[in-house]
Amino acid sequence: MSDQIKNLIDSINMPKQGILSIVVDKNDHFNVTLFMMPKGEGISPHTTTMAATVYVIKGSAIFTLGETDHNVRAGDYFYMPPDYRHAIQATEDFVFLLTLRKP
Repeated sequence: MSDQIKNLIDSINMPKQGILSIVVDKNDHFNVTLFMMPKGEGISPHTTTMAATVYVIKGSAIFTLGETDHNVRAGDYFYMPPDYRHAIQATEDFVFLLTLRKP
């Protein structure tokens, strides 16, 4: 067990434009990344080969899962199976934690 405690809120450094990501933890089993997106930024539809979870820390966005748009906000959490098509459009400054589970 790790003895390092990281405060993710203190790690937030919202860019004025573009998307900023910080790897929080990475090992043979998973990859945890903190994403920061200012209002209006987005990530086009894509997939990943790994299962993923998303935890929204701050703000709101339209998160497209498959063909369905979801309005997500701080406190929301969800799972995405491997090869699941998704996209994001920030409706406010948006911060989320993405955990990818390696096969």
